Order: sequence, then C-alpha cells, then structure tokens
Amino acid sequence: MSGLRVGAATVNINPPMGYSKGGYRLFAEPIASIDEDIELGVVVLSSKGETIAIVSSDLGNCSAPEATELRELVATELKVKRGNVMFNLSHNHSAPCLGRVGNYGRDVETPETKLVKDYYDNFKAKLLSCTKEAVKSMRDARMAHAWGRADLNIYRREWNGNQDILGEVPGHPVDDSVGVIRFDDLHGKAIATLFRFSCHPVVNGAQSPTLSADFPGPAKRLVKEKVGGLAFFLQGCGGNINPKVGIGYEKDCSESVYKMGTALGAEVVRVALSLETHRFQRDRVLMNNVPNILFKPWRAVEGHAEVVLKGAEEIVPFRFSPLPDKSVLEAELAKWEKELADRIARKALNWEIRVARTILAWTQNTLDQLSVPNPTCDFMAQALRIGDVALVGLGVEAFFETGEQIKANSPWPDTFVLGYTNGTIMYLPRKEDFPKDGWKWPNTHAFPDLLPQVYCLPALWHPDSEQEAVGAALKALQTVK
Repeated sequence: MSGLRVGAATVNINPPMGYSKGGYRLFAEPIASIDEDIELGVVVLSSKGETIAIVSSDLGNCSAPEATELRELVATELKVKRGNVMFNLSHNHSAPCLGRVGNYGRDVETPETKLVKDYYDNFKAKLLSCTKEAVKSMRDARMAHAWGRADLNIYRREWNGNQDILGEVPGHPVDDSVGVIRFDDLHGKAIATLFRFSCHPVVNGAQSPTLSADFPGPAKRLVKEKVGGLAFFLQGCGGNINPKVGIGYEKDCSESVYKMGTALGAEVVRVALSLETHRFQRDRVLMNNVPNILFKPWRAVEGHAEVVLKGAEEIVPFRFSPLPDKSVLEAELAKWEKELADRIARKALNWEIRVARTILAWTQNTLDQLSVPNPTCDFMAQALRIGDVALVGLGVEAFFETGEQIKANSPWPDTFVLGYTNGTIMYLPRKEDFPKDGWKWPNTHAFPDLLPQVYCLPALWHPDSEQEAVGAALKALQTVK
C-alpha cells in the first residue's frame, strides 16, 4: 500500500527594480518599489506509484512554449510525463510576464531584452530548486476539500452601443465560488492549502509603480497564518470578471489590495478550518452518563489511504476568424515602421513605444501567416485527478461561463476549472459573446484593446473555438477517470 504523500515549497521571484510590468498601455511601467513580494510555489503529490505536481505563480502571463519548457523541466526532475505537471498563473497585472507577450511570434530586440532573458533563466533555476525542495519535504498526508463563496468580483464586459468596453455590470451573474483543497499530515497539521477564485488581479492599479502580488498576496498570507502550512492561489476563469472594488486608480492601492485579499483569505480560512483529515464525529453519546446531555466525541481517523493520481492533456487546433487582407497589412506595416521610428525619435511615452512595437510585430507575423493555408494555433486543456477531485486547466483567458459549463458537465462532482494554465494563447469568448456581425478589422479587433496584437496572433478565434475548448476539457476529464 502506498498512501498519499505531499510536499510543498515556495520561493521569491521578485524581478529587479526597473523591470517593466506585463501590460502594454496600462500596467506597463517599470517597477519602482515593492509593496509585497511575489512568489512561485510547487506542490508535489505521490501515491500508488504515481506523482503529479501543481505549480502556481504570481506572474502576469507566459507563452505556451515557455510554459511547456517549464513543465518539462519539472517533469524531468520528477521522472513523470508532462501531463502530470500543471502550471497556473494568477494573471497578476502588477508583476512581470515571462518574455514579452506581444512578441511571441517574432524575436524583437528592445532595451529590456537581456533583462527579460536573465529573469526567465533565473525563474527556471528557481522553479527547479523549488521542486526539489517540495520533494524533500514530502510526508504522509491526507486531503479534504470544500467550497465557499466570496462576493468580491463583478462582471466587466459592458456594451456601449456596439463597442465592447472594460466596465462594470452590477447584478450580472459571476462565478463567486471559492474552491479549497487542504493537504494535512497524519496529525491534522496543514502542509498546503490550495484555493481557487475567478477574478483579474488588478486592484493594485495602473498608476501604481509597485510590485505587488495583488489580492492573492494578503489572501495567501492570512491562510498561512491561520490554517498553517503553505498557501497556493489558483486562478479560475476570470477573463470577464474584475474585482468589485474596481481597477485601482490611486498610486497607492495597498489599502484596497489588503482589504480584498483579506476578505478572500477569510473565506478560505473559514472553509479550510471546517475540513478535518485526522478526526471525525459520528454518533452522539451521553456525557458522563448524565441523562439528556448528548455530544459527539471526536474519533481518530485510522489508516493512511491511497489516492488515485492521474494527468492528461488534450490539444485542439483553434481556427481563426478571417484575417485582414494583404493590402491592409502592407499599409499597416509601412505605417507602423514609420510610427515606431517617430515615437522613438521624439522620446514618446513608454506605452506609446511599446504599443507601436507590438502592432509592428503583429503586422509582420500576420503577413507571414497569409501564406499558410488555414492557419491554426494549438489550444491545450489539461486535467489532473487527485482522488475524487479534478483540476482542469485551460490555456486561455477563459470566461467564467465556460468554466461553469465544464464544471456542470464534468464526470467529477468536484471540478476546479482554471484559466491561465500552461501558458495563455489569447482570450476565449463564447460564440454568443461575439458582436452581432462578428469582429472585423480594424477597430473591433479591440477586446477591449489590442487582443490579437498583444498575443501576436493573426486574428481572433473562430466562433466555434470555445465549444471546442469545452469538448477538449471534458475529454481530458474523462481520460483521468
């Protein structure tokens, strides 16, 4: 018999001061100070001869190729297949991205190129070190899970005429569920608590020059303090969900970050402390044989159960909506070559130069794609089974409704659906989220701004892509049964 063993570790992944955050127009200025350290965490689980790993990070984003390299690094260390390693990003806007999202399709030299490469190399070294530390800390464990709710997020896709804007829609349904998985040693002491919530970490707003873990930071801190062990945040399907407090406008947003994070952490603590792994209550008995006074004594859990662990991947080639015409792209190429040179020469604002570089790279890449018949981009859905709990990760900025559909149709009664997992290839709107006449070049490529350009993809997805993603996720979940 090989019962569950669990190990966990975290490591600081702060970038050097002056490193830019991962945005383009907003959330893109250099980091000038630290409000709160950002971290990388690894949880390793082993049972019945199988091993899986869950990696969480406070980073903004990374590309699918980068995520694949990172997962294979962990998989090699653990001697498991890549499908047994999941990498979830919090999508924190007050932290770096790995690489430059807008340059995924093409190498573009910028003043930060060496800084970005050095940070990525350092990140890989820290991930490997953290994985080894998690393995060293492994011990016999039990697990439990439950759900709570936190009224802290709001639907953010607001229509103004025919224009999709980044706004707020009070009263619109959202996914406010808080999923909690607690791993304890055999004495009931917490080793690691994983918690899932769906919301963009943008409370520390675009005016703030600080590095911050945003609301997951104080949430994790509270869980570690009150529950014990380590805490790991997993981002759900927050593509169309913002914090109810809004995107922070002030330069100092630390109060709002603390309040939202602490409120979320308090719900995680409430749920986590309701979970018992080493004891249970059953029948009521008389207290000291006194009539009419009944109570439920605690009884120790005996044994050390095995847990089924499995991982699986499903890949679907996403098609694109119609690409812009060659003549349009050639005109854009000439325009942005000149525009970039002009902006650099007049020492324009950082975000203006960044946007010009991004659109230029996108234009060049899309022109290359015109020669490819029916171009596609691979989407990955990954599922991990941990006993009677399943995690499914989507490699996109998924809308909450997509997560709800997957959860409702999952073969597992408790399914934690995650976005921003194993790299992010772009937003994934549902067919019904498309404008009536579809997205067209140029202005409605905004969603609300620069989507294909930021991800350096030629166009938005074909309207059927979201349901293809749902199908891939459900297939992966079936595979790990």
